[in-house]
Amino acid sequence: MTDCSLDEIRRRIEEIAPSLHTAGTFSARAFHAIARHARKRRILHSVETGSGASTLLLSHLSAQHTVFALDGGSGSIANVRRSPLLRPDVVTFVEGPTQTTLPLYRFTNRLQVVLIDGPHGFPFPEMEYYHLYPHLDPGALLIVDDIDIRSVHNLFEFLRRDAMFTLDEVVQTTAFFTRTDAPVFDPLGDGWWTQHYNARPLLRRVWKEKIGSLLPRPVRLRLRRFKRRWRASAADCAVSILTPPNGAPVGPTGRVEGTAELPDAARLWILVRCKGVDGWWPQGGGPVRVEQGRWTVAVAYGGPQDAGCDFEIMALAVGPSTHRLWSDWVGRATETGEFPPVQLPPAEFVLGETHRTVRKAP
Repeated sequence: MTDCSLDEIRRRIEEIAPSLHTAGTFSARAFHAIARHARKRRILHSVETGSGASTLLLSHLSAQHTVFALDGGSGSIANVRRSPLLRPDVVTFVEGPTQTTLPLYRFTNRLQVVLIDGPHGFPFPEMEYYHLYPHLDPGALLIVDDIDIRSVHNLFEFLRRDAMFTLDEVVQTTAFFTRTDAPVFDPLGDGWWTQHYNARPLLRRVWKEKIGSLLPRPVRLRLRRFKRRWRASAADCAVSILTPPNGAPVGPTGRVEGTAELPDAARLWILVRCKGVDGWWPQGGGPVRVEQGRWTVAVAYGGPQDAGCDFEIMALAVGPSTHRLWSDWVGRATETGEFPPVQLPPAEFVLGETHRTVRKAP
């Protein structure tokens, strides 16, 4: 089909779009954008939730288009099926609530275009995304409509931060994303810590830490030492970081060096995190060996997406329970290849600590 003929079909669809159903339709600008983005791709298989003018258009752009929709008396399916602008031989209608039809449907082909415009109540946009995203090809187009509705906007905010998608543009209330070549997020796993959307904690949930950070660091350290003063071993424990200095620029990896005097039961661990992230990542594959009061360990400062970010380095002397817990984390991470963050023990169980903040080079 030539661009000239497609433009003519698009104009004819726009003319009748308001009469197709009673649930509203795309604006002219958004409708033009769908055609503009879709015609850049070779579309063998496409899917949309909801039905209307977009169904007529995608029937001319896709070799095989599948529609998950519920007419519900709105005319969204009946009027589309009756329209002479529909290419019925390339369109399959799966009728019913997407809450039940999508989970039962078995996709056998990769998808080059997906349009999410089904039920907008929470959590249904996310539910539709869950059942569709694993089937998107790299370079595929993902369209999300009605992002001005809060429940849909939640999905939009997630997608615009996720490594699997690049936001191409927003046309009024319709968002256009391109699927990147990032690995598919495991739909049967968890791995929430790998998603950029979860990289920053909700401030209202970490207010204690934020308020505490307003105190000068020497004051915070004195308060922590006071809490653990009753532990006899704490008096014999001292930890320091010599390099890198505070505020130093660092690369993707580097070495951290310091000194330590530890009681027999203590173990020294070095942890790193992107500043503000809820959790820490142990470095060096286990506790750091202290020889003649000195120690050194190789660390990694996040991934490529963290260039330009501040990173915190924590050298922590801990007791046997935390040591065993983190050693088990190292073993599981080595076995599974998954690296969820760990949490620091309560202050009264920390035998000694020191801290640095560095800046990863852009």
